[in-house]
Amino acid sequence: MATAHSTTLARWQRIEALVHGWLEQRQRIIVLLCKIQGLRGFEETRPRSIQIQVQEFCQLLMDYISAGYFEIYQELVREARQFSQGQPVIAQHLLSQMDDSTAEALAFNEDFDTRDHCISQLAQLPERLTLLTEMLEERFALEDQLILSVHQQPAPRQRAVMTH
Repeated sequence: MATAHSTTLARWQRIEALVHGWLEQRQRIIVLLCKIQGLRGFEETRPRSIQIQVQEFCQLLMDYISAGYFEIYQELVREARQFSQGQPVIAQHLLSQMDDSTAEALAFNEDFDTRDHCISQLAQLPERLTLLTEMLEERFALEDQLILSVHQQPAPRQRAVMTH
């Protein structure tokens, strides 16, 4: 029996480490987004510098979204199925609400991911950043709900493991 509890705790700790690293990645995205938004006169001032920062932002954003879909969300849904009754339905509902922000992030990346794309669309950058920021705020709130509804509320078996 102790082996099952140890395995459960180890799995929870592994998911906790994954989520923690992913949220640190989110923080880097927010910082870079704020830095880019703080720049003024995109077309007149240092388009090369802006382009480099926007490309870095696109790469971080794509890495974050990919890690979410292909690793974090799957682990959280598995955890919900294993430990929580009703939580897989909540998890699936929250994930489906992220589709619009995913589409906007992919479109933003497609429009600004290369030097030529970024330079040719520099005039639209402020408006696109505003829209993307709004979508990401909503997405981050949904992701937080997902984490809190599945991962931060251990099932009775988990509580027993973590208190011993």
